[in-house]
Amino acid sequence: MPDVIRVFTLMMRPLLSLGLKSLFVNRLGFAWVDTPFDELGPDDVSTSAQRLTIDLLLTDLEEQLETRPDWIAGLKKNHPSLRVLVFLSAAPGDTTILKSLRAGANGYLLQTATEEMVLRAVEAIAHGGSYLQPQVTPVVLSELRKPRRLLLESSSTVDLSQRERMLIQLAADGLSNVQIADVLGLREKTVRNLWSSLFEKLGMNDRTQAVLWAIRTGHAELR
Repeated sequence: MPDVIRVFTLMMRPLLSLGLKSLFVNRLGFAWVDTPFDELGPDDVSTSAQRLTIDLLLTDLEEQLETRPDWIAGLKKNHPSLRVLVFLSAAPGDTTILKSLRAGANGYLLQTATEEMVLRAVEAIAHGGSYLQPQVTPVVLSELRKPRRLLLESSSTVDLSQRERMLIQLAADGLSNVQIADVLGLREKTVRNLWSSLFEKLGMNDRTQAVLWAIRTGHAELR
């Protein structure tokens, strides 16, 4: 993780963007990347992420997520280290949330989230974790608890080592890479290497995707 997290917004609601800017512009450990929305569209984010070296994208483009569920996946493919936090006007159906999480979104917040909740989410995501606002969590859980027989059958060929199982369970418990390293007695770099190996094995590129897969297939549990 870089010493300074460069935060960037792509918002349809200027007041929300201004509120977030006031929260992060002078906060230690963060650098605010200021680009007016009218100069930038959804398809320009990938180019800007590379040009401006963006670490964390905050966005409220719900329509973009519903009409083009591959939008986040495209961003993550070109910029695997980019973290994405989505702001919602209201809790959507499980299809939108799950598709976005599987595509690589790292967290969801409602636009009514408190300042403390926004900071908690950003801190967790910036340190390699994920965050779902409590009001959004039941929607995800209802999807995860659906019958998983077919998923279990399709996952039978995936053989996880004991360390990989511990890694993914600790991530499901909400621990960041730094915290996982402390629990396992490893360096954070070693934990990142473990994730890279696991992503390659699962054909994924994000720990949120891996945790969702593990819960659905019985390799990890919510506790």
